[in-house]
Amino acid sequence: MRIPAIPDHEMLGVIGRGGYGEIWLARSLTGALRAVKVVYRDTFESERAFNREFEGMSSFEPISRAHDGFVDILHVGRSVSGGFFYYVMELADDQVSGAEIEITRYAPKTLKAELGHTLPAAECLRIGLLLVDALDALHRRGLTHRDIKPSNIIFVQGAPKLADIGLVAASGQQSFVGTEGYVPPEGPGTPQADIYSLGKVLYEISMGKDRLDFPELSSNLDERETRSGCCSSMKFSSKRARIGPPSATKTRTKCGAIWPGSRRGKRCDAVRARCYRS
Repeated sequence: MRIPAIPDHEMLGVIGRGGYGEIWLARSLTGALRAVKVVYRDTFESERAFNREFEGMSSFEPISRAHDGFVDILHVGRSVSGGFFYYVMELADDQVSGAEIEITRYAPKTLKAELGHTLPAAECLRIGLLLVDALDALHRRGLTHRDIKPSNIIFVQGAPKLADIGLVAASGQQSFVGTEGYVPPEGPGTPQADIYSLGKVLYEISMGKDRLDFPELSSNLDERETRSGCCSSMKFSSKRARIGPPSATKTRTKCGAIWPGSRRGKRCDAVRARCYRS
């Protein structure tokens, strides 16, 4: 394994891969633990594409601190001799110990770790509203994320944040990125496509099902409704199917307001208003 030389940082180990690069756990000169993403030239078909990615990240670096829902980009750099560029980020919580990081056992906490079971309705709403606000801030700057999925949503001090920001691009950019099941039929690159992807994420955490199962409901929804009372004010619907328990038909779903069937023509401000509606 090649260990990249990053100025003023000790590289401790790889903690993730994807999006044209590796993510390393690193320690700065001050002793702070950071995440460093290293993006290699040889993962791109052309120098132009590599430079475009570097320029995009350099442009996004100051924007990353404009909203709490973005992962903070602390520094962007480039190694000509190493054939890569890199960016230093705040570190995600640990899956088990949260903000208390033990280097030898560290694994970043992402929303992917929550898949396979349902989260409480209040937690789904909290996560949804925070991420809608982050998307709104991104879209208002003419940018889109293009690959929103559970593994690209990390937790820092318990708060969800949009990660893998290297995929951010100007709205409408046509190069294809994304992950099956989260990308809408028309493809990525628009605010509506980002909303679709986030809707699929919220479907997974609220129903405990795979995004490819949409719009099926959780088999234990009635039990959850009886136990918590949270679902009694929800209606789960899409343009392809209108389904839901009899007791959940009076109002629109707060989380489901940004599900794929409800997002056409919606922007984040409209989605947020519907999320707050009781």
